[in-house]
Amino acid sequence: MLRSALVALAVIAAVALAGSTALGHAAYVRSNPASDARLVRSPAEVRVTFSEPPDPRGSDVAVLASPAGVRADRGDVRLATDEANTLIVGLPPLAEGGYLVSWTALSTVDGHETRGTFAFVIGSGPLPAIPDVGPASPPPGAVELAGRALSFAGIAFVIGGAFFALFIRRPADEAERRRERRLAIAGGALLAGGTLFVLLSYGATVPDRVRLFLLLRAGAGLVAIGAHTLPMRIDVDTRREIAGFSGLAAGLWATLVSHAAASSEPRFVALDFIHVIAVSVWSGGVLALLVLPLRARLEPAALGATVWRFSLSALVAVAVLVSTGVLQALDRLVLLEDLYETPYGIALLAKVVLLAALLALGALNLLVWGPRLRAGVAARSGLLRGVALETGMFALVLAATAFLTALPPPAQANAAAFDETQRVGGVRIELLMPTTSPGRNRFVVRVTQGLAPVTNAERVALRFTMVEHDMGEQELIATPRAAGEYVAEGSPTAMLGTWKVQAIVRLPGRPDLRALFTVPINDTGGGLAQVVSIPPYNLIVFSDPSQPQAGAPLAVNVVLVDAKGDPVLGQRVSASFSGPAAQTPITAIEDRATLGPGRYRIEIPALQAGTWTLTLAVGSEGSGTYTLEVGR
Repeated sequence: MLRSALVALAVIAAVALAGSTALGHAAYVRSNPASDARLVRSPAEVRVTFSEPPDPRGSDVAVLASPAGVRADRGDVRLATDEANTLIVGLPPLAEGGYLVSWTALSTVDGHETRGTFAFVIGSGPLPAIPDVGPASPPPGAVELAGRALSFAGIAFVIGGAFFALFIRRPADEAERRRERRLAIAGGALLAGGTLFVLLSYGATVPDRVRLFLLLRAGAGLVAIGAHTLPMRIDVDTRREIAGFSGLAAGLWATLVSHAAASSEPRFVALDFIHVIAVSVWSGGVLALLVLPLRARLEPAALGATVWRFSLSALVAVAVLVSTGVLQALDRLVLLEDLYETPYGIALLAKVVLLAALLALGALNLLVWGPRLRAGVAARSGLLRGVALETGMFALVLAATAFLTALPPPAQANAAAFDETQRVGGVRIELLMPTTSPGRNRFVVRVTQGLAPVTNAERVALRFTMVEHDMGEQELIATPRAAGEYVAEGSPTAMLGTWKVQAIVRLPGRPDLRALFTVPINDTGGGLAQVVSIPPYNLIVFSDPSQPQAGAPLAVNVVLVDAKGDPVLGQRVSASFSGPAAQTPITAIEDRATLGPGRYRIEIPALQAGTWTLTLAVGSEGSGTYTLEVGR
């Protein structure tokens, strides 16, 4: 028993260490060309960067000519050698017009597939509409779901059976030991066979890391079988411990390709593994109670004592199960309504309801059938019916768990620097921003009702006001880009500080829905804005477009603030240039009516490719430098 406890502690420690290497789903981070970019000439390639390494064998980046949708790239998708987590596809010279980039990324961490689409334009034409390509992660198939449910059942059989025989009641005769062996062998077979089903569902493009953990999991099932079948000169308890350890190892491999492994926090990996152990001890123990002592025709008092010991263990397992489950749910759900408005939440709710019913049945064992049996009252038939019903309900729990582990959670990792969801009038409104840096930004509003995206919004607008300073109110109108997704671009949040962003959604026949978001704008959000200090002023400087190209017109925007952070009006802001070629100095245009107070714009007809240094001057107060990269 001591050896088993030490093994369990060692495995939990290993999980905590292993978790530190896991990242998130392969979410879109950035691309070049950027989403909705307008280019003056054809790029030589398209780069898409993700939040973790994509497997190039199961990933793709396709450039489609709009509106025909004909593939226009060279088809040579490969991993970049000079930029982490980036896929590249080459391009021939492209004609002017709109193009869609459709990407698919297969995560090397958990084997989950994500996909998406963005657009860019060469020349002055309109951006092509992004088609409805379905969910970011495709739904799981029947083979994967069956494999997950069977392998989870195998883990429960192996762990629960070993725990019951080691700590609750050792089988007393050869017939009972024979049933114990059959239970362990069945669990090992389900574990190995179910895991191979999961491996089969991934197809030939399964990432190496995922394949390794799945093969290890299947191997753990074979070890559980061998522990009770192979001729070895070891005692029965040691065989049980070997089988139990194989079940713990299988739980570890399952955790390391789960949603928990998509977290950068080791504690979530440890929580998931402990959750697996708790549910296995409970569910597998219920099956062992049905197969072993209930078929042994024990005396009522002896059976009652067994039920009492198992019920106490099950209570501890339930406490651990609830605690770890709640902590994980808080991390994976965004709103309480996620429980019935998302596929992941529905599967979680079904599991919660089933476990609550199982807890009620377990209370009957602890408070009714167990005491009657210990008092010598014949209650075996009632206990048998209850335990048989529990076993059947645990099968439904495993089915719900299969869906739960295959579906993406609502709070799955993405590349947005700001991502917040509010629910107004039964409609979910989500605001995403790729950066919280001052300057030009992209504002994505996702609108869903229940499980369906809202595609009939008459108007989606964003209104911006600043908390610390009076920058007036600015408004952007979002346009539909995909089903339930509305996008606006601009630079209203060009000041460092706290901004209130009100999303207004107008649906047919309904009052406007208003969701208010508080967005912190800082200089650490990963954007391209730079803060230039020219005492007593600070200049927040950014280019438009954010990725300027050689030979194309661009603007450098300047937000001028004083030491208190208030906008400064009526100053003369000028720029002189140092770079690959000569460039005439330019005086900025103050445009408080269109851009807002304290806003200045330096309009540049064109620059050559390379690194440029702009020396910015504010009247006679002094000067500072701003660095600008111009692509080819």
